[in-house]
Amino acid sequence: MKSAAGYLLPIVAAALLLSAGCSHEISVTRVGSRDRLGYGSVSTGNGLNQNTANLLANLLLSDQYEENPEGLLLQLQKLFRNEPRPEHLAAMADVALNLGLRFASDPDRAVGYHLAAALYSHTYLQLLDRPGEQPYSEERVGVMRIYNAATGEVFLFLRQRNLLHHKGYRLTTAGGQRVTFQAPEFRLPLSPESYSDFLLCADYRPENLTHVSRRFGLGAPLICRVKPHLDEVRFTDNQTLPATLVLQFKPGEENRREVTGQLAFFDSRNCDEVQLGRNRIPLEQDFSTPLAYMAHDPLPFGYLEYMLNPDKTGRMQGLYMFEPYSDDRIPVVLVHGLMSNARTWMQMINTLQNDPDLRKHYQFWGFSYSSGNPVLYSAQLLREDLQAEADRLQATGRPVKMFNRMVLIGHSMGGLLSKTLIMNAENRLVEPLLGDNYREMLASLTEEQRDFVTRMMDFKALPFVQRVVFIAVPHRGSEMANSAIGRIGASLIELPQSLVQRGEGVIGNLMRHGWLQPDNSKFQTGIDNLDPNNRTLQLLETIPFRPGVPYHSVIGNRKEAGIPGGSDGIVPYASSHLDGAVSELVVKSDHSAQQNPLAIREIRRILLEHLRQYPDIQVATPELPEELGEGAAEHAN
Repeated sequence: MKSAAGYLLPIVAAALLLSAGCSHEISVTRVGSRDRLGYGSVSTGNGLNQNTANLLANLLLSDQYEENPEGLLLQLQKLFRNEPRPEHLAAMADVALNLGLRFASDPDRAVGYHLAAALYSHTYLQLLDRPGEQPYSEERVGVMRIYNAATGEVFLFLRQRNLLHHKGYRLTTAGGQRVTFQAPEFRLPLSPESYSDFLLCADYRPENLTHVSRRFGLGAPLICRVKPHLDEVRFTDNQTLPATLVLQFKPGEENRREVTGQLAFFDSRNCDEVQLGRNRIPLEQDFSTPLAYMAHDPLPFGYLEYMLNPDKTGRMQGLYMFEPYSDDRIPVVLVHGLMSNARTWMQMINTLQNDPDLRKHYQFWGFSYSSGNPVLYSAQLLREDLQAEADRLQATGRPVKMFNRMVLIGHSMGGLLSKTLIMNAENRLVEPLLGDNYREMLASLTEEQRDFVTRMMDFKALPFVQRVVFIAVPHRGSEMANSAIGRIGASLIELPQSLVQRGEGVIGNLMRHGWLQPDNSKFQTGIDNLDPNNRTLQLLETIPFRPGVPYHSVIGNRKEAGIPGGSDGIVPYASSHLDGAVSELVVKSDHSAQQNPLAIREIRRILLEHLRQYPDIQVATPELPEELGEGAAEHAN
């Protein structure tokens, strides 16, 4: 027979998910081989382009495209040797790519055509070094798209044959060139052994993203799946990283039919161009598809369990990163809200990383915690994780200039955690919560118990946190905590044993000495801390922020944007508003304001503003004139 908790869990889950304003989950859809060529708007997916068709018709070769494809390529190669015009190479690449598609059911035959298409288009792009040549003519753009598609098809063949990491194997193009592959070149942020797989972005289409973060260029964008539990970096679940694959060719010095080939994997976050001949060509970049792939699995219901019983789920808790640590990028630490996880930030990260200034100067981190825990306890864990990272950098002699410019962004309950990092509590919590005789009370505890209490209640501002953004934060609580669902949820929460054992030890010791009454013996949960009448919440409201740290508010209003007042359905404006905020933006949104495009645009503005305060950082994005801009004055209180 089910327990009462067993019956209540689905009800509580559904109610909390609805109240949190969850939107459609970001994901990806797998596409077929022909749709793959639609990636990047490749125009050759349904047949030859008009220039190629014209050339074949003028040479009376149109019938051979259907009847004698191998012979057609040989004739086109002969034409190019006699008349080495770039448009002939472009036609050869177009024909080869489409013939490869025709023979898709026979991969061993198709790869010869795709390899030929990659070789022809690669050669075309190297030839265009002549003075006055238009770098992005229609023909050249078309050839780049052919190259990208052909490179992707060759990649899929090599991946299927487990050849991506090998060297010395040989493939023959449909035009008769023999390509011997060298060992691949990996210019990725992690060692090749750190990746479990490489997938082609063109095989997937992101779903439910409000912004597509991509850039046209050369190469085949990849999804790099990172192995879990790496020692190098602590990542979130199902971590992926973006990369771009380039297939490079070098002709043999004595025999032009002998060609050397090499796969080169480039880190999309840190490499924007590739050298091809005497030219540097922008790399094709896709940041959206790898990010969406991270969320392609259904949302695990375990996040409710994680809130109610974190010890049972064994889920990751603490600081994690969405990308490998970089000494020259400012950390932006994202702290989620009630019963949430890393996915809540993906819409924002996806949009922000499309801005080259933000991508160049910021790195995104996250903090995971059970929102059933008391707010002060979770805030302590966040504080200690960040301080441990600061200590690690100092101990290893790593540069800390960018680390010391950290930005925190907290949504909902995450904002309550975040604001403690710019507060000096002193005795503003300990004395009111424990009473006038708190010193004697603390003296009655063991050293370990005393340390437990003071670490939670007597915290100091972290000097490296330089700006905070609050999104839909219940600074003065939410009536949701007093609702029937809120009370049921709070009653079902089982706090972590590490917290309970130490906390009960403290409470029991104080009760034995007569400091506490029996009704003070229960540890409060995170939901309890959201009650507008909660003593801890009210005391946090009395502690000033560290001077000199700017903070901003983004607030949701379900009915109307731009006007103070109303509610996002969970947190009223009166609870989210802060008098001292340097800017405030009210967007028409439910409680998931962190996923609202206008809120994300405001975060972008704030992060660019943060960069501009440092003279050593050059920001390419210009500040708009005040009459056209969307600066802080527009949103100021």
